[in-house]
Amino acid sequence: AILCAYICHKFLAPIKSLSSIEQFSIEEFFSLVQQFFSTFAHFNWLGDTVRLYPKTYKQKSLSDKSLAYHRGSMRIISPSAPFNNTGRSTSNSTRDLISEGFERVLQLIDTINTITLDDKSNALRQILELTNHFPNEKMKSILQLTLSSDSTDELHAWTGWMQSRLAHFLNDCEEECHLSIQTQSSIEYRSKNTEAFYSIGFQVDPQSLNQHRYFSYWLKQFLDQFNLFPQRTESMKVSHKIICIHDWKLERMQPKPQRIRK
Repeated sequence: AILCAYICHKFLAPIKSLSSIEQFSIEEFFSLVQQFFSTFAHFNWLGDTVRLYPKTYKQKSLSDKSLAYHRGSMRIISPSAPFNNTGRSTSNSTRDLISEGFERVLQLIDTINTITLDDKSNALRQILELTNHFPNEKMKSILQLTLSSDSTDELHAWTGWMQSRLAHFLNDCEEECHLSIQTQSSIEYRSKNTEAFYSIGFQVDPQSLNQHRYFSYWLKQFLDQFNLFPQRTESMKVSHKIICIHDWKLERMQPKPQRIRK
């Protein structure tokens, strides 16, 4: 929302009255969309900050808040007091994937006609239809987690516990192991909701990942967290495997019980 507000503040002409909003055209909207992806695809996230208040404003905060202000790979400052950094939890891998997504939209716009009103409407539709490609071409191995339970309610609680511990593990992979990762956008469930699958992509091959001492340590720490789930029953199980991209895709091509994504 802050990124959208930034683009509107920078490129949208001042609105004279509320009634003029009704006259906002597709051409004007498409121009803003184009500016959005062009601006942030080429934004210098390493050195610059997205902010909606003057740089001369002196932020009144404690020293610990100052650290949070500079934390994260994307510094996106809230426009209202206390002007917190809303992107402080963003990792390098997430930032890179977001930037690549912005680039994909620009490439799409460059390859299609955007002259007429129908062209622009079609371009907007195609942008909305773009999906997150997992795994992308940079990934070489997959860590696949499989969670199972006899009860649907238990399985949902089981996957919820995994998600609550996942952010810490991903941060360890990046900060402690210096690994570049890509996470699957959704959890996949078997048709009867007795098994759930979640995959994480890595830019190193399976052998290197298995031999990575720090990764093995933090993976064990992550898996040990499942033993701490207070409502765990005997039917709630978790397993994992590290495989190459080719084998992961090959497995998904083989006939199996229907999977659904949530």
